[in-house]
Amino acid sequence: MRMKTINETVEARLYRMGYTLRDVRILVRNQLYLAAASCIAAAGLGWMMPWLFDFAAGALLITFNFSSLARFAQHLVHKREGAISRLLLGFYGRLLLTGLALLALIAWGNAVVGALLAGLSTAVVTILIWGAAQVIGKNAKEA
Repeated sequence: MRMKTINETVEARLYRMGYTLRDVRILVRNQLYLAAASCIAAAGLGWMMPWLFDFAAGALLITFNFSSLARFAQHLVHKREGAISRLLLGFYGRLLLTGLALLALIAWGNAVVGALLAGLSTAVVTILIWGAAQVIGKNAKEA
């Protein structure tokens, strides 16, 4: 299956899940790819490098938060009443769940904190890649 077909299939599924804006779908799709790649790397190489499991756990946590926030944020444009309170409740709810998951991973799972933070940083990498693609695409159209 070609990469373009895979991208279209994933984006169509994301659209059905409520990600109506194209740029949001691309961001979430790329974050899903990073999380999947980290999980595959952990499954394949985790026996040699156990910190890969911690990296994958961090990538999965941030993927959950990133995709939830991205889906909700795109709907804020259309809903004006009660949007701020819903955003804050959702944000703090996810923050609480993420904090509890991190506590469990560090305290009981003996996770490597650096690997967890690196996994959590995959969302930043996704945004940087998307931003770079936007700049490169814009410069290519102007030339």
